[in-house]
Amino acid sequence: MKIKITDIAKEQLLKALSSREDNKPLRIYIASFGWGGPSFGLALDEPKEDDVKYEVDDFTFVMEEHIDETFNSFTIDYSNSWIRRGFSVIPDRNVSTC
Repeated sequence: MKIKITDIAKEQLLKALSSREDNKPLRIYIASFGWGGPSFGLALDEPKEDDVKYEVDDFTFVMEEHIDETFNSFTIDYSNSWIRRGFSVIPDRNVSTC
């Protein structure tokens, strides 16, 4: 499967999206680059013509085709600790920028 969602992330996504009436998909995007490679973000966004689209557990995800081809698959997770709180988009293939 191209996109896996942990149980805690699924629960938090359902909570976050339950009050929304629009059906915008969740976009996986490159948020920043560093020495260790890219960091990814997750946002509600309109699909674009050249996006790749995945339906997973009643959620729709979109991403640019080059991200899909380069990183192959992702895991969506959620952390609720005192150090970090929020969603993580983790590529299953590490691609170094160095």
